[in-house]
Parts: sequence; structure tokens; C-alpha cells
Amino acid sequence: MEEVTDEPLYRDRVCGIDIGKAQMVATIRVPSDKDPSRRAQETRSFGTTKREVLALADWLRCWQVPAVVMEATGVIRGHRGTVCHGR
Repeated sequence: MEEVTDEPLYRDRVCGIDIGKAQMVATIRVPSDKDPSRRAQETRSFGTTKREVLALADWLRCWQVPAVVMEATGVIRGHRGTVCHGR
């Protein structure tokens, strides 16, 4: 985990995801264990298969991340939303 100093946030634990056709890149930001005025962040890449989407959902649950924002430049189709919300 990398630690960064940041402006106050509306949520303590968040994730931003850039969704592509074959890959998703997700960055989580959570409170630092060492210094409450700092944030820890980690970035991971996931595929777009059902197994990889479930791995992303598990990773977010492990870090207790309740909020996700996403960015995608193309058309999103398929099971991504239902897998994350329906599991």
C-alpha cells in the first residue's frame, strides 16, 4: 500500500475503476493504519470474465469498500453490474 496525503473525502473507503473491453484497473483509497491524516491506496488489474469480476468484488469486500465509481469509454454489456451487486 502506498500512503498519500489528500483532501478530506465524503467517504473513508472508495474505489475508482477504469473499465476496458478486456481489463479493469481499480484503485482503492482507505484510511492509513499508520497516520489518520493520510490515506493508503492500492491499484490492481482484473480481467472482465465472471471469475475476475468476482475477484474484484472479493477484494473490495476485504477492504470494506462500500462505494465505487467507474469510467468507461465504450459500451458496457453483460454481467458486470449484476455480479457485483447480486453476489
